[in-house]
Amino acid sequence: MNHPSQIPTDHAAIMQVIAQETETFVRGDFDAWAACWVQDDRTRELCISSTTGATVLEGWPAIAQYMHEVFDSGAVCGITDFQRENVSITCRDDMAWVVFEGRSFQADGRVEQTYETRVLERDDGNWRIVYSSFLVRGHQREDAHRLAVDAKGMVLFAPPAALASLKAHPCLQISNGRLRALSPAWDKLLQAGLNCAAEQHRYFQQYCYSTQRGQTFRLPIVLGETDAGGVAFCTLFVRDEMTFVEMQSDGDLTNRLTMAQAIYGLSDGQLALAARIVSGDSLTAAADSLGISINTVRTHLSRIYAKTGVNAQTALVRILLSVG
Repeated sequence: MNHPSQIPTDHAAIMQVIAQETETFVRGDFDAWAACWVQDDRTRELCISSTTGATVLEGWPAIAQYMHEVFDSGAVCGITDFQRENVSITCRDDMAWVVFEGRSFQADGRVEQTYETRVLERDDGNWRIVYSSFLVRGHQREDAHRLAVDAKGMVLFAPPAALASLKAHPCLQISNGRLRALSPAWDKLLQAGLNCAAEQHRYFQQYCYSTQRGQTFRLPIVLGETDAGGVAFCTLFVRDEMTFVEMQSDGDLTNRLTMAQAIYGLSDGQLALAARIVSGDSLTAAADSLGISINTVRTHLSRIYAKTGVNAQTALVRILLSVG
């Protein structure tokens, strides 16, 4: 058993090994990195991210082989600084359990947040890692264009690109730190959508939703027609116990319109008009952008309505955004 006077010394030694494992990994020094580990069949490493899924390495031979490839190919992360927060250490006899939140600063300017666990074993007075897991939260590049809000709509994260999109949005604003719509009617729709998204914040709620519906939670909020005659909307989805608000995603929009064309049998001209409407253009602006007459636009629109079973632009945007 550890005596009380030993515990601070143990904690310092444990954190030194954890820090050394990170530093030697970033340096690309395999031998020094390997010295931080228990090297037998009990050793495990688990790497998880929402972008790449999970990698599970069982036993030191598998870990060493894989990490040799990583080190030799220069595929180590470009971390310039790593900070640990909310560190908790539990020691019992010659075992230690450590959990912490990590914040890694990347050479390309990204900041990644992780949730990490280490189990260490003491052998002949030296602590070494026998189990390591880390979970990377979020899609860092994609989230640069999205607002993140909590269950009440309070803004948690607002990167510059997302703020620029919000500034250009005809219906949304941040008021007293909370995402709101400009008119009471639109705000009622927005808040209802945010409440619906908040119900999916936890893992098992999302799991049940995706199992039952065959897709992850994604909720288009069509707020209404703008003064210019376009349609204002945003899209909500859930990850990492937060609601992400996307004003527009060109790549995602293109994919959904392509699927909508196949599902509803839209012609290329009808698809082009649908894309302009979803992008917020009025019918007049869409005609100018597409280089066709307003009468042709109206003909296309009436045929789109017939094929999709709706009779208003707001309903059309909603059904097109819901595809997939």
